[in-house]
This record gives sequence, structure tokens and C-alpha cells, in this order.
Amino acid sequence: MNPETRPFRVALDFGTGSLTPFGESLVRRLSDMAGSYADQAAVDSLLACGADPVIYRAYDAGVPHQPGHLIFRTTIIDAGTVGSEFFMTKGHHHDRDSAELYLGMSGQGLMLMESREGGFSSEELAPHAAVYVPPGWAHRTVNTGTEPLIFLAAYFADAGHDYAAIERSGFSRRVHRGETGPELRPAAAALGEVTG
Repeated sequence: MNPETRPFRVALDFGTGSLTPFGESLVRRLSDMAGSYADQAAVDSLLACGADPVIYRAYDAGVPHQPGHLIFRTTIIDAGTVGSEFFMTKGHHHDRDSAELYLGMSGQGLMLMESREGGFSSEELAPHAAVYVPPGWAHRTVNTGTEPLIFLAAYFADAGHDYAAIERSGFSRRVHRGETGPELRPAAAALGEVTG
């Protein structure tokens, strides 16, 4: 039997994304998500020359992964590109369709969201902006700026993460560095019907 979880507080550092007293709990390097980028030659070239940059990292609060609890974490996506595609999270559905809330803390980025039926949405994620992800929508966050993109996410503790569906199908749109700024471009193999 688990001991009762007591109320607690953490300090959020909006400049670094750290949670205190809790520490870094996830680090994803390019080698961890090599199949996530469209330009496989750029991925292979970076990895072949010994570069394996950290794409993003996260700090978790000490909340049990049990029904009734609310997980919250900060994520920091470094600035950069693989080919012309911006650094991004792997993206996922939840195992149990449930909502998630994102709050921009620092930097500039986009939230890509796609329903299982093929509906698509893109929302800006910036300081003081909150983005709501409805149940049943896959989501991926992309750093479109020159500084780290830092945000807070909160979701149900028993939601789970389905990364495999995104690894198989991807998102219907990708975010590339264009001549005048970030550009949403159709993926080579788009998922279903794009509606937005």
C-alpha cells in the first residue's frame, strides 16, 4: 500500500525550466528520435560525425502515476534544426484519451495537434500563453525560436503515452525554417484528411 501523498510545493524557474526540489528526469538526444525527422540524410550526417545533440529534456514533479493524480512537468526544447526542420518533441497520443494543458514559460514555438480522425490544429506557444489539447488529439511541440522553448504541461497521471502510433504514422504537417520564418509544410506521407 502506498503512503498518502502529502501536499507539496515546487519552485518553477521560468528561465531554465527546472523544478526545485525535483530534478531532471528525461533527456532525449537526436539518436533517441532519429526516425522523427524528415531529412534522414541530415540525421545520419550529424550522428556519423559524432554529433548527438540534446533535443529536449524535462523535469518532473514527484507526483505518483496513479489515477486521481495530476502529473506536471516542465520541458525544455533546445534551439536548432535537423536539416531545415526545427527541434521538436517526439509527440504522442495518450493511452487513455484525456486532455492536457500547456503553459508557455519562455521562448517561441508551435504546438501541432492532430485528431485520430485527421483533424489538424497548430497553436503558438509563447510566454503567458496556454494551449489546451483535447482528449484524442496527438500533440507535438516545436521550438521555432533562437532560444530554448520552455513550457509547463499538466495531464492525468494514468493517461499514459503512446509514442508508437506517432512513430508509425507521424504528423500530417512538419515545421521547417523558411526564408521568412517558420513554415508548416505537408509531411511526405500525410495522416488522413487535413482539415486546418
